[in-house]
Order: sequence, then C-alpha cells, then structure tokens
Amino acid sequence: MKKIFTFALLFALLNICVSNKIFARESNPDENRSVELSFSINWTFGCYKETTFSNLSQDLLAPRFQLDTKIISGDFLHKITADYFFCRPKSTMTQTAVVYKNFDPITGETYYEGFKSNLSFHRIRLQYDLAYDILKNNRFELYVGGNFACNAFLQFEHYPSITGLLSIGPTSAFNYKLNEHNSFSVMCSLPLLGYGVRPPYAGCDAQLMKYAEESFMKILTLGSFLSLHNQQAVLLDFEYKLSASDHFSVGLGFDFEYARIAVPKEKPLYYVDGNFKTTATVKF
Repeated sequence: MKKIFTFALLFALLNICVSNKIFARESNPDENRSVELSFSINWTFGCYKETTFSNLSQDLLAPRFQLDTKIISGDFLHKITADYFFCRPKSTMTQTAVVYKNFDPITGETYYEGFKSNLSFHRIRLQYDLAYDILKNNRFELYVGGNFACNAFLQFEHYPSITGLLSIGPTSAFNYKLNEHNSFSVMCSLPLLGYGVRPPYAGCDAQLMKYAEESFMKILTLGSFLSLHNQQAVLLDFEYKLSASDHFSVGLGFDFEYARIAVPKEKPLYYVDGNFKTTATVKF
C-alpha cells in the first residue's frame, strides 16, 4: 500500500505544478486555445497470447472504437483517450468442442461433459496525455510530456480473467501542416512506472473474489509494482487529416501497440496489435 500512496502523491504534485503553469498563462489574451473532439472506428489485426489460459489469436478486422478529446491551451497539449476493443478469438479451442471432467457431488462419480467454447476478449484503455510545445513554426509543432493510463484486459469464458494496470510514462507528439487543408501527426507514448493486478491463472483468484466481497479496494493490495523489468509497452499513432472547413475534418490513420506484462513472472501476457482507423473531428 505504501507504493500506491507514494505513486498517487507524486502524480498529484506533478499535476499541481503543471496546473500552476497553465493558470499563469490564462492571463495572456493572445494565447492560442482550441478543442477537438474525434471519434474513430478502427479495424484491427494482430494477436495476443494469454499464457495463464491458452495461446490464442484475435479476429482479423475486428472493430475497435476510440474517442479522443484534444485541448490546446497556449503551449500545452491535453489529450484524453477512451478506447474499447472486443473480439471472439479464433483457435482450435473455440472452433471445436472441449471435453471437461466433472465430479458429481451426489453420486460421488466423475463424468465427462463436452461444450463449445464461448470465449471473448475485451480491452479498455483510458489515457491522459499532457505535453508542452518545445518547438513550433508555421508548419510544424513538437510536444514533449507525460501520460497517465488505465488499462484493462478482460477475458471471459465460464469465469472472468481480468488484468488491471495503472501507469505513467513519457509521451511526445509531432504535428506537420502540409498545406491549408492537409496535415499529418505522429504520437508516441510508453509506460515507465505503474501498478498492476493480474490473477495467477485464467479464472478469478480465490483471494481476489474474497476481497471483492469484503471490500473492493482491498483488491489493490494483490497487485505488483510495474516497470521495465516486468512491463514493456509502446503505443504509436499515425494520422492524416483533411480539413473540410475550419471546424470539421476527416482523416485516416494507423495505430500500433505492443505490450508484455510479466505479472506473474512465469505466465506473461503478450499483446501485439495494429489497426487502421477512419476519423471524424470537430474543432471548436
């Protein structure tokens, strides 16, 4: 628990320092301000490997939905991302019947039962990026800063397997204006420090279920400190925009993400994903 409180305190102090700089700039009437709301539908290809359960590959062309809010206030860039992905993985286990050996508590005998797997995989990401414009001219902007992310990997069969991660790390963004109506942007972020809760096997851990019944916050005590030794990840975002007017634009993009979460160390989760996206953006 001391690690959690230390982590929260450092993040709060960082936000206070940044907020003071932002408020100090609000007295400048010439400060540039804008708000962009973007919604994108992505078509995903890639794979993940959940070693606590089975080696599985996710569907090709599975839909992924993403909502972005980008706020530019003076030299600061704020970006809030909500991302949801769902698929039913295709593998031998999901395409054929599986036989389980069960125990009858009344007769005391064992019996075999077959069923068709109904496995589903969900990924939810909430991320906040804060960056400062260190280089700017009429054609391009370069931002450098940090991010705070919440990630959940959810796998459901007859029971859930849920991995929850909190992390902070560096982020950078580059925007290039080709001409009056066309622009290109690249954004990169990665986790550096964090905290994660992950069961040691696919089903809900008994201790986790017990804490969930007694006090949900006690589940956090089952987590582990995350850094480069047990979590490696990178997220790249490429996007091209075509402005139809001063307040509306459409775009095409590509995201790439790699993640390895080695908690527990013996049974890591691997996630490799790329997706093409179509974007609609409203600017205020």
